[in-house]
Amino acid sequence: MSNRMTQRIDSIISPLVNTNNYGGTILLSKNGTILHLKAYGKENRELNVDNAPETKFFLASVSMIFTATAILKLQEEGKLTIDDPLTKYFPANKIWTGITLRQMLSQRSGIPAIGANRRVNYDSMTKFNQTATSLIQMFEKDSLLFPPGSKYNHGRSEYILLARIIEMVSGKTFGDYLKQSIFEPLAMKNSGHYVNDKETIPFLAKGYAPKGLFDMELAFQLDASSKTGHASIYSTAYDLDLFAQAVLGNKLLSKKSWEMMFTDHGNQEGFGWFIRPHLNRDRVLLNGRYPGYSSYFAIYPKEKLVVIVLSNNYTSVPTDMGMMMAAAVLGENYEPLKLSNTKLDESFAKKLVGTYKFGEKFYQPNFALSVRVENGYLFTPWGGFIPIDKGDKNFKEYILRPYWSSIRFVENSNGEIIEMMFDEHKGIKIK
Repeated sequence: MSNRMTQRIDSIISPLVNTNNYGGTILLSKNGTILHLKAYGKENRELNVDNAPETKFFLASVSMIFTATAILKLQEEGKLTIDDPLTKYFPANKIWTGITLRQMLSQRSGIPAIGANRRVNYDSMTKFNQTATSLIQMFEKDSLLFPPGSKYNHGRSEYILLARIIEMVSGKTFGDYLKQSIFEPLAMKNSGHYVNDKETIPFLAKGYAPKGLFDMELAFQLDASSKTGHASIYSTAYDLDLFAQAVLGNKLLSKKSWEMMFTDHGNQEGFGWFIRPHLNRDRVLLNGRYPGYSSYFAIYPKEKLVVIVLSNNYTSVPTDMGMMMAAAVLGENYEPLKLSNTKLDESFAKKLVGTYKFGEKFYQPNFALSVRVENGYLFTPWGGFIPIDKGDKNFKEYILRPYWSSIRFVENSNGEIIEMMFDEHKGIKIK
C-alpha cells in the first residue's frame, strides 16, 4: 500500500483511537495480497499491553459463518442435507415440526431467542459454562414466533441447534469439528471455539466498554461458551483473511456450496452472512458485537477486496470504519468521522436541551428522549453524545456512544431547534 493510502487509512482510524472509541486490529487485502495489517490501542489496559497483529478477539456474531460452513461441509460429506427437518434430530419436539435446516441457516425458523419467554435470566446464565445441549434446554419448549420460513429473526437459537447437530452427525464436539474440518485445513492456527474458563488462550484481548464520553472500563464479563454456535469463536484478522481467501478461491467447500451460502434467502440474508451491496458493488458481510468486543468482516467478491476490523471495545464502530476504508481503497468518496472532545458553547447547548418525542417505528415506540447538558457535553438516559466536527463552532451532529447511532439536530428558519434525527428516526421537540 502506498504511503498516501496508509495515511488515508490512519486518518480514518486515528480520531477513533484518540477518543477511546476503537482499539483492535485491522486487515485489508486485495487479490490475495495484504495491503494493510495494523494493530491499535491496548490488548490489556491494566498491564499496559498493546494490541498486535497476533492478538485474538472474540468475533461475536461473525462466529456464525463457521457454523454455517460446517453444516455445508457435512452436507458435502453426505452426513446431512440442509433440507432435513429439524425433527429428524429432535424427534420428541413437535413444536419444531415443519422447520428445516435451510430455514435455520437463514434465520427464518421462528424459534425465539433464549430469554424471550422471560423464563431465563439471560445475563445471569451467560456467566456460567454452557454447552449446546444445556442451552437448548432453555428454549426447547418455547412457542414459535411465526410460521417457519415466513419471516427473518436474528434470535441466535437456530445456530445453537446447528452446533448441536454438528456434534450429533460428526461424532465430535463442536469445537473439535471446526478445528479439524475448517481451521486446520486453512492453517487458521489462532482460531478456536471457547470451551470453558479452564482453557488458557494466549494473546486474547481483554474486553472493554465505553464509560462516559471518552473513558473506558472493563466490560460485563460473560462465559463465551454461553454463545456456543453463534458467538463463541475467537480469531485474528490474519486468520479471517485466510478464510476469506478460501471463499474467493472456492476452497474448503465446493463452488456450489459457497454459492448456496451467499444466496439471498430473504431479507438480504444468506447462510450466516448479509448480502448487501456497497458502493454499487457486490458485498457479503457480517458484523458482531457483544460485551467487550465488536467485529466487521466484509468481502467484495468481484474486486477480491477483504476488509476486517476486530476490536476489544464494545461499540459498533467497526462497521463504519470498514465501509470508509473500503471506499478509500476503491477510490470512492467518503467522509471521515471527525469526532471532537470540544465542549459546547453554553448558549447553544441550552437550545438543544429538551425532550424529543419519537414515533411508533422508533427503537422504543413513541419514546420521549430527554437531553441534558453536563460540563459542556450532551447526555441522555441512553448515554452521551460525542460531537462531530463539521467545521461549525456549534455542533449539530453527534454520535450516541453506547449504540454508535447518528444524531442530528434540526433548526428552523428562526434558528430554533425543532427536531432530532436519531439514525433514520425523527423526534419532535416537545419541550
